[in-house]
Amino acid sequence: MKSNKFWLVTLGVMMIISVALMLMLMLRQIHAGTANIYRDGALIDSIDLSAATEPYSITVESASGVNVISVEHGRVCVSDSDCPDKLCVRQGWLSDGSIPIVCLPHRLVITLEGGGTPYVDAIVG
Repeated sequence: MKSNKFWLVTLGVMMIISVALMLMLMLRQIHAGTANIYRDGALIDSIDLSAATEPYSITVESASGVNVISVEHGRVCVSDSDCPDKLCVRQGWLSDGSIPIVCLPHRLVITLEGGGTPYVDAIVG
């Protein structure tokens, strides 16, 4: 009888912890973060990703070329670029802030602050 009470209490505590973690994750997703767009190290635009209700694009032109930045709720990407290697386009969507999007030929950097996962799960060198 004592063993059954132990397992019921353990299961109850685990369920409470699970529900609390799920609620914390859901509340964290309400604010998706802010995408900061830098060119030559200077901030040129700051976008609140939680305010983006409809997908849209921003064109960033400079003397070195053109980047088209796509914005959706909670994520941002470089959807088109006239740089030769297009690594910025192939990097895909940025939604957690762990790695910035960088276009070296156009000296463009997109970072995400606040929102997403606040830690790095693993680093492989």
